Amino acid sequence: MAEKIINYNKRLFGPGPLARVPAPGIRGYYARMPPLQGFTMAAVHGVTMGLGVSLYYKFFMGDPDTRTIKQYYEENPPR
Repeated sequence: MAEKIINYNKRLFGPGPLARVPAPGIRGYYARMPPLQGFTMAAVHGVTMGLGVSLYYKFFMGDPDTRTIKQYYEENPPR
């Protein structure tokens, strides 16, 4: 028979399902939301930032690696 689980850390696990203590300011932005909404918002923000940075790298910086490869083959055409 399983013994009763005793909650020794009331601040972390709280009397309810979860007593989260979010950090102040921007660091606790997602922690103040309900769990599913906070996770979803963090995932959406991460994907948005990733796509934005990759598009900036590809189109505004001109993808330096590809540009170097093209310059090499223009100077040294394949035989």
